[in-house]
Amino acid sequence: MTTDQIRGLVMQANLKEALEATASLPAVQNDSDHRTSVTMFLSRYNKNERDHMIGIADDDDYRKERAKLTAGLLSLLTSIGDAGPIGGGANGGGAGPLNPPPPPPGPVDDDITKILFLASNPSDTAKLQLTTEHSRVSARLQEAPAPEKFPLRLHRAVTPSEFAQYLFLEKPDIVHFSGHGDRQAPDVQKVIQESRAGRPDAGANQADPPAEESGIFLMDEDKRHAQFVNTTFLRRTFESAVQRQNLPIKVVVFNACHSSEQAEAISKVVPYVVGTSWSVGDRAAIAFASGFYFGVAQGMSIEAAVDFGINQALAFNEPEDRFLLYKDGTKVEW
Repeated sequence: MTTDQIRGLVMQANLKEALEATASLPAVQNDSDHRTSVTMFLSRYNKNERDHMIGIADDDDYRKERAKLTAGLLSLLTSIGDAGPIGGGANGGGAGPLNPPPPPPGPVDDDITKILFLASNPSDTAKLQLTTEHSRVSARLQEAPAPEKFPLRLHRAVTPSEFAQYLFLEKPDIVHFSGHGDRQAPDVQKVIQESRAGRPDAGANQADPPAEESGIFLMDEDKRHAQFVNTTFLRRTFESAVQRQNLPIKVVVFNACHSSEQAEAISKVVPYVVGTSWSVGDRAAIAFASGFYFGVAQGMSIEAAVDFGINQALAFNEPEDRFLLYKDGTKVEW
């Protein structure tokens, strides 16, 4: 069996058979490092199957471990190259080359969609919602035919400086922000008042200075209070990321209330941006995110995935025009 045939087993979700076939490759048997890696993969596979069967590992953890093993095995197969059939070379004789010369250099599309999930919310009541949203998104991505192609990174309690830094460090294809975008929401107002009272440089009756009303809430740099950042900050941050740092950001999702202005501004530099026209209920926001990433994981276009997410949110009595999609600076009309 060749490495290409083993990849076929992986794509058919026959992970155990793929691992056992990899262990029999001459390139693995003759290399102690490869042999150790495959032995470790098999041990992790067996443990994951056993833990899931007896209930120690839930479905989400089980799928995540399988995805990690799949990604690790595919990476190992790539490093091995085509070692030829098990048991000998093309004529059944000698072992043949274990590591054939690599193909000529050229652009390689690894078909990986990196997703950066940024969560920042000043409201204690919303923390559970963010956890649930991330869990649902993760579950939908793990249901993809090739879940290893959709790595998801989560960062919580993001500050303004971290917002820009995580974009640069993670180099995502999709940026998902979950949090508050409504300065007037009661729980946000409460946090603003509490944070103002806790600042030694703010008087009891001191009002916030005039500022743009459109933006999102992050945490301040001390991670103690809420900080409102306006649309200008967001537009400039994404503009720098895409145009000057050459980051591959293709989609931005603002799963936050009143985020249409942010979405429209950023869509001038990012091909697809999702925002909302008004307040959105937590359950509807989670349903939209779950539906959207289901579509992404199943290979839908961005427009089709957004449409699918909107359909999911409608089950929670949100109006049809609550979620907005901007493409190259123009709102998509459904």
